[in-house]
Amino acid sequence: MHEWALLILTICVPAAIGGFLFLALLHKKIASSGQDPFNVMKLPLLVLAGFSIIGLFGAFFHLGKPTHAFYTILGFGRSWMSNEIVFTGAFIGLAFITAGLAILQKKTNRLLMLVTGLVGLMDVFCMASIYTATRINGWENINTYLVLYGVVFTLGPVLAASLMSTTLHPEMFKNIVKRAFAITIFGIGIQVIGTAILAVSTPAMQLISGTTAVASLSAYGEMIAIRWALEVAGLALLGFLAMASLKKVNDFLVYAAFAIFLIAEVMSRYLFYVMGA
Repeated sequence: MHEWALLILTICVPAAIGGFLFLALLHKKIASSGQDPFNVMKLPLLVLAGFSIIGLFGAFFHLGKPTHAFYTILGFGRSWMSNEIVFTGAFIGLAFITAGLAILQKKTNRLLMLVTGLVGLMDVFCMASIYTATRINGWENINTYLVLYGVVFTLGPVLAASLMSTTLHPEMFKNIVKRAFAITIFGIGIQVIGTAILAVSTPAMQLISGTTAVASLSAYGEMIAIRWALEVAGLALLGFLAMASLKKVNDFLVYAAFAIFLIAEVMSRYLFYVMGA
């Protein structure tokens, strides 16, 4: 598997997008609780911007030379790869503008966070469309969209929530974890649906090599099982923290839940690229 640069891109950028959307969703509630949104969201904004730039480095490594990106942009509107590069650049630019203005003004801008996240959602659509436009069985499927949007709604909220753990009041933090848990259920749910669609729709289709996508993954059965076990374990841990009658949520365990989801998504993306190997 030679697509490690793309693996980094398709995990870090969607995770950052989900984080910005989660912050925009919670901004008003945090402000109404009497806490300063800037103090609460300063660290998450900086880390999410950092995640986005890590994803950008992954994209540059995939292109070979950063200058290639400028030539690829010329195909904007005609090529999904060109569209993705433009929207990725727009998202990362907005991510840094949002974080930078917050630091300079010591004030967060909910509308800017929301716009950043929405541009990011368009970026994910372009990202997925690059693969669905190929003739590779397993990529040429709605599962590709659901997998990438699943990262947005699984990793993003848990990452953003964990980064607010040290600044939120315990009661508010538990409320935030509950919201992250609810969104994560949705994120994993759409990935389950995508997996089911992939399993049903691919047997009659053939890869260029003459092997179905499902057959190409047959040697990775153990990894697939571990990936889903990790997803369930992360969800169970997050659910326990959200629903248990705890006066204070252990922030270390929220970070642990994020780490579990991250490992599971790395394995998921590895398996995705195995289909196209």
